[in-house]
Amino acid sequence: MMAYHIKIRFKLLPGSRYAILLPFLLLSFQSQADTPLKGDIKNGQSIAAEKCDRCHGSGGISEDVDTPHLASQSADYTFKQINDYKNKTREDKNMYKRVRKLNDQQMADLALWFESLKLPEIDPSAKTNLKPPQVVAIGDTERAIPPCSICHGKDGKTTAEGVPILAGQSADYMISTMEYFKDGSRDNDPGAAVQTIVKKLSDIEIEAIAHYYAALGGRPAQIEQ
Repeated sequence: MMAYHIKIRFKLLPGSRYAILLPFLLLSFQSQADTPLKGDIKNGQSIAAEKCDRCHGSGGISEDVDTPHLASQSADYTFKQINDYKNKTREDKNMYKRVRKLNDQQMADLALWFESLKLPEIDPSAKTNLKPPQVVAIGDTERAIPPCSICHGKDGKTTAEGVPILAGQSADYMISTMEYFKDGSRDNDPGAAVQTIVKKLSDIEIEAIAHYYAALGGRPAQIEQ
């Protein structure tokens, strides 16, 4: 199993009520393998065709609004999620069946394959005059909520190791994911960093965040009625 160490990167915001939370938040997410992931992308493609494409779509682009796109996702993040499913840190019977026999190298190959793919914008105009919700842009000091952009990037395409790219994901998927973190159904975020924040958000804020990041990636929200 690949060992992980903590890589600290943070900047305190003087006078902010969430200044104490920031180092904890980023320290929790900046976990990475001792050495960068290396692997065989072509082998990853073969594994994806066998185990992933049925649900996540050919090329990592899902047609199901409740299933995440994996194209362009950080290899470090994808590797962690696969490993969490394998060791049941993240519970899902279907995912466990598909990944339980993968070794570390196969997981790395798979993660690097998805990272190499592009998630195309199908509605670039969706970003026109797009204004980020307050919790994304500046957070809320009264509730000790730091801006989402600190970890996920101003464009939703963070380069931080272990942090998911949100731009272009389905709003349905992001809403359900945040709801799972909020009610504790999902708890595999390092240091409970995401749970700590999401539990303070209202349903309206959760929907606004999801719609924003979907549009930020040039894709429609696709909320099912």
